[in-house]
Order: sequence, then structure tokens, then C-alpha cells
Amino acid sequence: VVPPRGVIAHTDRVAAAAFRCPVTNWLSFVGHTDVPQFTMNFFEAPFWEKPEQWLKQSPLMYVGNVKTPTLLMTGVLDMRTPMSQTEEYYTALKLRGVKAKLLRFEDEFHGTTSKPSNFMRTVLYMDSWYKQHRRDAATTTSSGP
Repeated sequence: VVPPRGVIAHTDRVAAAAFRCPVTNWLSFVGHTDVPQFTMNFFEAPFWEKPEQWLKQSPLMYVGNVKTPTLLMTGVLDMRTPMSQTEEYYTALKLRGVKAKLLRFEDEFHGTTSKPSNFMRTVLYMDSWYKQHRRDAATTTSSGP
């Protein structure tokens, strides 16, 4: 099962989004991750045979639809979902003028919670982000799927 292509590119139902260690571009991901063979299992054919399938499943290809304020967090030492994945998406959001914040967790591998202090930082950053971008029920739209 291939992960969803990024909910925030297909609806404006949510007031804010936060992602930890995202895969944003399957084509660049497979060349940088420490699990390239595992990644190949998500697709019916290798990227050199059916690149359109890999692009179709890449959230980066839908960033043009994103309006949602987005918080991105990744460990600098992450080899599973490398920092470059997070940076690609963050850069695209900023180029489009979407409110975005990138948090690099130094000395952190996959995830952002291997140290108790980083676990707390992750929770507090997300809590603060969501509180900062909260919408009341009266302003919530119902567009999208």
C-alpha cells in the first residue's frame, strides 16, 4: 500500500499540519534512504520503468495545491527519511508563500523522539503550532473530499 499523497494538498479542512520525517518525493527518496529495496515494494515497477507512478504518489508533486500552514520536523542524522526530503517540501512551500516552519533536530536519527528532551520538544512544538493556527468551528470550511 502506497502512503497517501498528502492530505493537505487535497483539502483545506485542517487549520494546520505537522509532519515528522516525511517522504515527500519518492524518486529522490529511493536514492537517499537506507532502505531502497523496501521502498521498491511500494510500487509495481521500478522508477526507471514507470516514473509517473512514483511521481503520482509524491506529495511534492501536489504542493501547488497546499495552503495549510505546515510544520516539518526531521532528525539531521536520519537516513531512513533523510533531511533532504523535508527540505525539498519546505522549500516548495516557502517558494509558494505558504506559512511553513522547518525544525532540524541535531543528533537525532529517524524520528524526533529518541531522547526524552526531543520527545518533549516535538510534542510542545506541535502543540504550539496547532494552537497558533487554530480555527473556530464557524470558520471551518467543508471543501475537499
